[in-house]
Amino acid sequence: MRGQITDIEIIKLVFGILLGIGGLVLVVLAFLIGYKYLVQESRCTARIRGTVIRYTRAYYGGEDSGVHLPVVSYAVDGEEYTVTGPKYKAYVTHTRRSPLTENRMEYEEKGQVFRVYNYINSVAGRYYNPMEELYPLHSQLDVYYDPDHPKCAYVLRYCNNKWIFWLLFLMGLLMWAADVAIQIVLV
Repeated sequence: MRGQITDIEIIKLVFGILLGIGGLVLVVLAFLIGYKYLVQESRCTARIRGTVIRYTRAYYGGEDSGVHLPVVSYAVDGEEYTVTGPKYKAYVTHTRRSPLTENRMEYEEKGQVFRVYNYINSVAGRYYNPMEELYPLHSQLDVYYDPDHPKCAYVLRYCNNKWIFWLLFLMGLLMWAADVAIQIVLV
């Protein structure tokens, strides 16, 4: 019958809409979240000193890490800006709990990977933020910013997280390709 829609056509339509919207969301997220990592290295050429004013509320490396990154304030042409950092490619946490352990923390940075070793007393444990020791409140850090768009900035060194953009962007394209394939194959 010519005027009726078959079950296959309804499934193709629903999956087509869902894959199309999903792909669009991923591509938009790629530009909202990851695009800055593509341009920071080449555009952020100006340097200024910024001040650590606080630490992020969010944990980096999971709840057991205790890592809260510094929030650095800097001014360009009389305008105040803030940037979080320095950022790392990865945060790795190793936690050991024991009732006989003294609360302490060790850390190391190697190849833009920040490792935290927490030794926690399981009875009265306390986590320490290694960033407070590395970058105390009111300390001065170098901020590199884009002279044309000073809000685009990073602290101390560029963190190569371009993979975030490419992962989201390519997954969005893959979803669109799957959508087209479903529409063509299921004729």
